[in-house]
Amino acid sequence: MTAAATAWVWAGAAEKPTEPPLPEGVVVIRDLTYRYFGEQRLALDLYLPADAGPPTAGTGELRPAIVAVHGGSWVGGSKRDYGPQFARFAEHGIVVAVVDYRLARPGAPSWDGALEDVAAAVDWLGVYAETYRVDTDRLAIVGTSAGGFLAAHIGLGTPLRSYMAGARQQVKAAVCLSTPTSLVELAAFRSLKHDPLRDLMGLSSGDLDNMVRTKLNEWVTLISHRARPMLLIHGTDDLWVPISQARELHKRLGWMAIPSRLIEINGARHGFELRVEAPSPRDLLPDVLDFLNEVWRERASDAA
Repeated sequence: MTAAATAWVWAGAAEKPTEPPLPEGVVVIRDLTYRYFGEQRLALDLYLPADAGPPTAGTGELRPAIVAVHGGSWVGGSKRDYGPQFARFAEHGIVVAVVDYRLARPGAPSWDGALEDVAAAVDWLGVYAETYRVDTDRLAIVGTSAGGFLAAHIGLGTPLRSYMAGARQQVKAAVCLSTPTSLVELAAFRSLKHDPLRDLMGLSSGDLDNMVRTKLNEWVTLISHRARPMLLIHGTDDLWVPISQARELHKRLGWMAIPSRLIEINGARHGFELRVEAPSPRDLLPDVLDFLNEVWRERASDAA
C-alpha cells in the first residue's frame, strides 16, 4: 500500500477528490465544522501532507499551517472552488485549512459576520493544533480579493473588533492577493450601482456619502504596531481593485516599520491564482513560500 493510500485509511473522514485531482502526497478531510451561526453550519476543508500521520495520534513533526480565505466579492465563491490552488501548499509540508464563511445576500449583509467567521476558523485551528500537528508559531493567513480583505483585517491587528483578539495573536503573517484595502475608495472607483459592496454592507441605496458616514471604518489608517508581516500581490491592470490600494497599504506598513513585500504582476488583471496564466506565465507559490519561510526564520531567531 502506498503512503498516499495509507493516509486515506487513517484519515477516515477524508474524501478522495474527483476534479481536479490533488497534488501527489496530499490528502483532504472535508467539511470539518468550525462554528455554527444560528442554524448555519460553517465548515472548512483541511489539506494535509500524506505523511503527516493519523490526526488522532498527536505525534510526529509539527508543521506550519495557513488558513486560506476564498474570494468572490463577498457574495460568492466557496472552499471547494479555491481548494485546489491552496492544496499546493500541502506539497511543501504545510497544513492548509480552506474555509467557508457567511456570504452577503440582498437584505442579509455579511459585514462583519464574515470577519467573525474567519477569526473563528483561526481559533479552531489553534484549538486543534495538537491533533493535526500544527506549529502555532508558524501560522499564517492567506486570502484572495474579498478573502484577502478579511485576511488583512486579521493580519493588520486593527483594534476594531474584540472577537479578533485571539485570531490576531495566533496569526504570524498574512498573504493578500488582489486585496481591497479601502472600501470608500473602492466604491468611488467603481460606483455602487449593482455593486456587491451594497450587499456586504447592507446598503439600501448607492449613496456613497451615507456609506462613508455610517458604514465604514477605514481600517487601513489604523494599522498598529501589532500588525503582522504582510505579503501583498497585485496586478498592475486590475480593473476591479486598483493597484493603488496595495501600494498605499505597503507604504503605511513601512511607516509603522512592519515587514512588508509588494509584488506587482505586470499586466495582470483581477482574480489571478497562484499559478498566473496571463499575460505571462508565472508561479507565485515560490514567492509566497520564500516570504513565509523568512518570517518563520526570523521568529525562530528572535526566540533563540
